[in-house]
Amino acid sequence: MTRLHRYTTHVLRTLFGALFVFSGLNHIFGFWQPPAPHTNAGHAFIAGLVASGFILPLLGVLFTYAGVALIAHRMVATALLILAAPVVVIFGYHFVTEGELFGPHVFVLAIYLWLAWEERAAWSALFAADGKRPSPADSSPLSPAF
Repeated sequence: MTRLHRYTTHVLRTLFGALFVFSGLNHIFGFWQPPAPHTNAGHAFIAGLVASGFILPLLGVLFTYAGVALIAHRMVATALLILAAPVVVIFGYHFVTEGELFGPHVFVLAIYLWLAWEERAAWSALFAADGKRPSPADSSPLSPAF
């Protein structure tokens, strides 16, 4: 890995973490009002999140934790795993519901994919098939190891 690649990954991880710390704290404390949705479907989606009463604070806690973990470079794979579904929802909301073909949601998805690719070695255990499957005779509840 070249020095430029290492620094680029570090800067992207830090900025991505800062974005989610800001967004998470905003979900909890509400110090900045994001722009209103442009479509009726967008209004209905946001109204549903607000009406639930617990989704936005829960997202705030998860975003803040994952953002701090990314900034601190601790448990990055876990932080990215926590952010996987919200990043897809952010992209889908802007791309499908709001009809925005290009915008910040594209950059959020691109940076997420970059960071996820960099952590692919840490995720290999999640997607690896178990090479040693016990035979039915070995899985007896009365085996000597029991």
